[in-house]
Amino acid sequence: MLAQALLDLSMTLAVLARIDNNNFEIFAVQSNSGAYVPGEKFELGDSYSREVFEQQKIIAETDIEKSARTLHHPLYRALPLESYIGAPIMVDGEPWGCLDFSSMAQNDKTFTERDLKLVETLASEISQLLSYTEPRAAAL
Repeated sequence: MLAQALLDLSMTLAVLARIDNNNFEIFAVQSNSGAYVPGEKFELGDSYSREVFEQQKIIAETDIEKSARTLHHPLYRALPLESYIGAPIMVDGEPWGCLDFSSMAQNDKTFTERDLKLVETLASEISQLLSYTEPRAAAL
């Protein structure tokens, strides 16, 4: 699922992250470089997903260096991504995390409506799957 979306979006990294108490934990990853592994944790503020999670909407940038969003982003200096598209993941109506696709190369084109719909649809499908499989604290 993530591998095909990487190809369709011309990106190099796909991350499904669980976000809880300002912690960003990689739940699943597909990468051309093997840079990240499931279980790695970061501060939410040190991730590109921060804005997606806080605003609960899809965010897409094809030239991050010129984006006002990243002027003071702490991660840009350490990991200068140039293309990014991320969507929130909701489980039972509650924010759960984010689905992100990124690349260190600038994208030659802006993301199309088709690209946005692809990421939105994947996020929705993942949200539905997690709704069926995520453990319920209330059931314990």
